[in-house]
Amino acid sequence: MKFASLNDHTFALRLELGEDVHTSVQNFCSSHAIKNAAVQGIGSVQHPTIAHYSVVTKEFTDAKLDGIYEATSLLGNVSLVDSKPFAHLHVTLTGPDMIAKGGHLVKGECSATLELIITSYTTDHSKSHDEAVGLKVWDFKETA
Repeated sequence: MKFASLNDHTFALRLELGEDVHTSVQNFCSSHAIKNAAVQGIGSVQHPTIAHYSVVTKEFTDAKLDGIYEATSLLGNVSLVDSKPFAHLHVTLTGPDMIAKGGHLVKGECSATLELIITSYTTDHSKSHDEAVGLKVWDFKETA
């Protein structure tokens, strides 16, 4: 991974062939003391796994896609889970057929390149499990 600072709170990252998307984002945030951030990106991923969540069953349905896909939009956020930066990412992908597929990005490796913008925030919000929805959700501290 290569990166550059765009300003005090914004970074451009370029992932390289074979680098895992989640690991790269989480390691970058960890090494730069980023606890909360917005993530956006474009590029390509190979052999991604995407998912759809059902609040009724409280289960994900995964789809492992073989091959190389254009990531036409990658959006997400970073928050603390168990005191460590955790990347929650969603993606829209297209294959050679140009038909879009999208969902929660479970796993993905950079193919040719993946260009990400990380905008960090000075907050330290965390996520924990919410029984009602069956997912980890933001725990916002009470404010006056």
